[in-house]
Amino acid sequence: MNNESEEKIAKLQKQLIITSIYEAPGAVLLGLGMYAKFAANGKAFLPILNNPTAVNAMLIIGAAIMLWGGTTVFGILKQIEKIKKEKISNVIS
Repeated sequence: MNNESEEKIAKLQKQLIITSIYEAPGAVLLGLGMYAKFAANGKAFLPILNNPTAVNAMLIIGAAIMLWGGTTVFGILKQIEKIKKEKISNVIS
C-alpha cells in the first residue's frame, strides 16, 4: 500500500509539472497583454502589441489558459493531500 501511494503521488507530481509547463504560455500572453494595455501607450516593443484587438485576444486567451491551469493544479494538489492523509491514517491504524 505504501509503494502504491508513493507511485500515485509521483505520477500526480509529474502531471503537476506538465500542467505548469502548459500553463506558462498563458502567463506570457497575459503579461504581454497587460503590458500593452496599461503600460505601452502605443509604443510597444512589438508592433502587434499596439493592436487593441490582438491585445484583447491575448488577455482573454492568456486568462483562460491560466484559469484552466490553476483549477487543474489545485485539483492535483487536492488529490495528493488526500493520498497523504490516507497514507497517514493507514499508518496510525
